[in-house]
Amino acid sequence: MYRHCDGDGAKAAKYWLQYMPMRNRAEVIRMMLELARAPHAVEVVGYLAWPKVKPKTPFGKTPSLVDIDGCANDVSHETAIIRYLGRELSLDGANEYERARVDELFMQYWHTIRNGGLTHDGQLYSARALKESIERREDAECARFQETHRVNNLSVPARSRQALRVFEEILERNGNSRLVGESLTYVDLALFETLFELAEEDLVPDFATRLNLPRCGEFLTAVAREPPIDRYLKSATRIPRYERPTYAYIGGRHCAVP
Repeated sequence: MYRHCDGDGAKAAKYWLQYMPMRNRAEVIRMMLELARAPHAVEVVGYLAWPKVKPKTPFGKTPSLVDIDGCANDVSHETAIIRYLGRELSLDGANEYERARVDELFMQYWHTIRNGGLTHDGQLYSARALKESIERREDAECARFQETHRVNNLSVPARSRQALRVFEEILERNGNSRLVGESLTYVDLALFETLFELAEEDLVPDFATRLNLPRCGEFLTAVAREPPIDRYLKSATRIPRYERPTYAYIGGRHCAVP
């Protein structure tokens, strides 16, 4: 278990995050805690321990934010934890409109880039599929997401480009490295986590050029330079990447193969 505590005389973590030894569904949550410099602990539940922990979670799933109120009440599900911490850490917008807009864009991200929560690599978005289509020199250009029916026969690479293009257009309209307002919010971190993975050397490191997403490229660079995010990305406490279907750890930026 990794415990992170900030502040003079901090003796206990305010937030206790419980998850398996992978980035996956806990990565945006961890970035939120790191960005806010919130005293927190990360309990890594290994595969052997999971059968004993599973019955104690609200829905038999992980991640969980443990004992959020001192009354032994846990919160489960990635999206619920992200929204809860967004409010707690003031990472959900500066006013009511911004909070609604952050939630709206997060749901757009969730239902496209995150494949409805099923996987990080699926039928609506896949970094691997983007890489393979580029290697095959396929033309995956298509109409905008806003102009496409929910049920369609687009390829996975085309859907993936569509999903990213939505956020490219928003960044271009905003003219800064924020999706909503002037400060980073949880939807910024969600998009950042996606782009950081896409830019790994074994995927599409030059995605901004290859996929014609210059604003997303600038956004990735800007958020990575935020001191708390930069420290976290280079921290030994960050769980390594893994590959499917073996779930074996693999190397990546700032993270060698263990």
